[in-house]
Amino acid sequence: MASWTRAPGPPRLPGIEAGRGLAALLVVLFHVTQILVLPENGGRLAWGGLFDFGRAGVDAFFVLSGFIIMTVHRADIGQPACVGRFAWKRLYRIYSLYLAVNAVYFAALSLGHAHIWAATGWPHILMSAALIPESAAPILQVGWSLRHELLFYALFGLLVWHRRFGQAVLAVWAAGILLNIAHALLTQAWLFEGFWHVIVFRPYNIEFFFGMAAAVVPGLTHRKAWLAAGLVLFLVTGLQEAFGTQPFPEYPLLHLGYALGAALALYGAAGVRHAPGWMLALGGASYSIYLVHTLAALAAAWALRRAPALPTELAFLLLAGSGIVAGLVLSAWVEQPLLRLARRTPLTEPAHA
Repeated sequence: MASWTRAPGPPRLPGIEAGRGLAALLVVLFHVTQILVLPENGGRLAWGGLFDFGRAGVDAFFVLSGFIIMTVHRADIGQPACVGRFAWKRLYRIYSLYLAVNAVYFAALSLGHAHIWAATGWPHILMSAALIPESAAPILQVGWSLRHELLFYALFGLLVWHRRFGQAVLAVWAAGILLNIAHALLTQAWLFEGFWHVIVFRPYNIEFFFGMAAAVVPGLTHRKAWLAAGLVLFLVTGLQEAFGTQPFPEYPLLHLGYALGAALALYGAAGVRHAPGWMLALGGASYSIYLVHTLAALAAAWALRRAPALPTELAFLLLAGSGIVAGLVLSAWVEQPLLRLARRTPLTEPAHA
């Protein structure tokens, strides 16, 4: 997908690639925090719950998606002949690796637990594997965010097909999301329910628009200042989530804070010409890390339960490290070869998307 994967080769925008890496790292730290706090893992809260806000890595990914899709495909808007290429690139990026990871995950679940599929139901299994929108979360739970990505790609595809029609559809979508947010802030209840809230008008979706806006803002000066301001706003919002209180789950002001912070940081990061190698490595493997880190960390936690107890923070680092290493290996051995294969297809061009 746009925010988590790119074609093989050196990144055109090192600052954006580094942003991918940091977003992936945040998600890893959040899930490791949640794994360690489980009773079977000792119910331990690492680092005082600091990384409870790590879920905001997904917010950053959504802003990244809006930014990158607009940057890469801006010239395709209003060009119907580009729809096929756009759809192929987006669907291949998501499904090629997602289906591979799902196949391994489903096979692992089936070992000694074949009854789980009868209890789950084949319709949900197939819809999870295909990422077809529904109110229930996918079996590979991190897939929930990919449903939002697919919705964004579909609506942006309309913009590629027909500029004015696509603009109208995106405007209606944005209006619905903002109405849902406003209603929640006024009443502490969502305007939409079920599928319409969980998938279509969920507050997360407004973040794609922040990313697109950051991509089309005319060139300004003081890029480093914008980067610093965005990072500060993002971090302050994160500290509020980790240690403050929210009136209700998925409090919209948090999403708006993350969205604005990430958009400002991305705008500034687009002017960065050099980034640390470890950030670029994480960025290049960010989609693989996102898909597999939870499975690897759970496996590591299972192994640690059979070993002498370790200090909480050391166990945290081991679980996080296992998730990152698993993602790097998956990227090197599966994701990057799949992306190289896609570049040989006539429907793709060697863009760093």
